[in-house]
Amino acid sequence: MNKRDPLRRSRLGLRGLLVPAAGVLLCTSVLLLPACTPDPPAPPQSGSSNVLPAGPPAEAGSGSGEQIGSDGILPVYWVGDSSGSALLYREFTGEAAPGSVGDPIADAVRLMTAGRPFDPDFHSLWEPASMVTTSISARNVITVDLSADAFRPGLHSSRAHLAIQQLVFTATAAAANAGLIGAGETSSVVLLVDGKAGSSGPAGAALDGELRRDPSLVAPVWITNPQDGDVRDPSTVVVSGSGWSDSSTLNWRITSLDRLKGGVMPALGQRVPGATVKEGKAELDSSPGTTGEYEFTVALPPGRYEIAVFRLDAGGAEEYADTKTIEIK
Repeated sequence: MNKRDPLRRSRLGLRGLLVPAAGVLLCTSVLLLPACTPDPPAPPQSGSSNVLPAGPPAEAGSGSGEQIGSDGILPVYWVGDSSGSALLYREFTGEAAPGSVGDPIADAVRLMTAGRPFDPDFHSLWEPASMVTTSISARNVITVDLSADAFRPGLHSSRAHLAIQQLVFTATAAAANAGLIGAGETSSVVLLVDGKAGSSGPAGAALDGELRRDPSLVAPVWITNPQDGDVRDPSTVVVSGSGWSDSSTLNWRITSLDRLKGGVMPALGQRVPGATVKEGKAELDSSPGTTGEYEFTVALPPGRYEIAVFRLDAGGAEEYADTKTIEIK
């Protein structure tokens, strides 16, 4: 991977301002600088309708785990149900946050509460917030002040921790993506409700102290490129993402979503809706049981397709599949 950081100068400039101000909160809506984190994203393919960078989930003991983004691109974490578990997935979006003031952390949190994910399999555990303000200290403590109307009424207590983690992952990812947290550095979130500390969150969840990422809630398999709904020109499609398995291998499958016209039976060799077009294995660049990245390429003729990447359990059954729908023109 290319380790060159094109925005290193900007990040160092910000940290130079933060160091002498240790213990003083720096309001992100006043001074904002773009981009940060270990590796720049791969350039998007031409013809993509969603120009979005990619990156791996964070691991326990790591920093933010986020990659360099671009001006106007915000990371937002969503909840997806996979193999009977509700887990966190990340998307990058260029959508403008409602009431945006140019604060990337606040804007990402606003989108988390009021925006819509590209992937219809994802959703949020929050309601639109009428007020979001943020600040960040020299110790990488992000303070998010959120209006109480963002808490979803009737949210079951079993989902309360997941909702808080959705916010924690989104805020810390946005800070790293904007260059407010250096590569490999850890961060935490203090959540205020209508300006008050020590309040209770969704379903009465305690919000005392600094909140940190719970890596056990990150989905084991992600497709980060392409994103759901991408439209591509006829070409070789690069599929990339991250995940982990005990064998350092993931499986993938591409199925046709084209509908037959007039109910006519398909001719020999014609694609059938739901039929597997291509399948294979993707090697992870990590040791067994640890998070790594994968990439594979596949040539597809014009049509609509579903891309699925998944693990196999000990019995050979599919688990934790992530799917994306794309169109080749």
